[in-house]
Amino acid sequence: MTWETKRAPMMILPYEWILENVEEEPMTIASRMISFRGEKIFRVGLKNHAQSPILFLVSINLYKIGMEVEDVMYGIQGSGTGPATITSMTGKRNLGVEGSLQLFTTLLDQQIVGSCTFAFRIVIAGTNEYYAHRLCDRLAKDQLWAALKNQQNLADVEFVVNDTTFPVHKAVLAARGYSFRAESEKLSILPVEGGPQRIRIDDAEPSTVEKFLHYMYTGEPKGTFADEGLFQLAEKYHLESLIISCEYALKETEAPQMTRIMDILNAGLYGGADVVLSSSKIM
Repeated sequence: MTWETKRAPMMILPYEWILENVEEEPMTIASRMISFRGEKIFRVGLKNHAQSPILFLVSINLYKIGMEVEDVMYGIQGSGTGPATITSMTGKRNLGVEGSLQLFTTLLDQQIVGSCTFAFRIVIAGTNEYYAHRLCDRLAKDQLWAALKNQQNLADVEFVVNDTTFPVHKAVLAARGYSFRAESEKLSILPVEGGPQRIRIDDAEPSTVEKFLHYMYTGEPKGTFADEGLFQLAEKYHLESLIISCEYALKETEAPQMTRIMDILNAGLYGGADVVLSSSKIM
């Protein structure tokens, strides 16, 4: 299968949506919110009526974890049939502020009645050049983070944040940013006789510093990039990739609602008269 996207995809996320006992009555059917990396991001749905049924996928605030949907492909597998034939969804709209709400749609040949399975392939890409996905050893990131959390006796620097101390590794700090390299040359800020040298951070919460260190060690967010405190630390220590991801995630967004999506779908998306559905349900 050939994937044609504007950029190399970060990853391809598979998802199957199983529908059972769908009746002929015109209706909008939607899945429950689909979680991705701990955040409720996706929802798929079907505007199901005899004339021009529409299959759709919504992505909500994916950019808050540094990503966006580049493409969506789908296939339909009926009861007792073979594997679904995968094809691209034909419509794509970036809605809200800076594409905070993405809508993918496609017009189906006929109304869905009975039972079937929709197979989706969601192509996800990064929102900035510094943050990208490649095949890698996942254990490496986990082991680096474990070195900070579990091997404190090997640390040679400590971050002191209020009453919390984070043992860290000078070599990692130096490798991850210029200001840390400069800082590591003058770690006499809080000298400790016979122990690791200390850097005191007075303008951040311990939970924020932990998120910051998680990104430093693994290159991945612990939660969302939409964190003002995390952004301030990234600026203070000139960590460019984190600055860009936080800036993008902190932009003001509109609250997406299914009613807004249905307004778009009911507005003659493919031209001509359309039918406003009388009811809807979550499956």
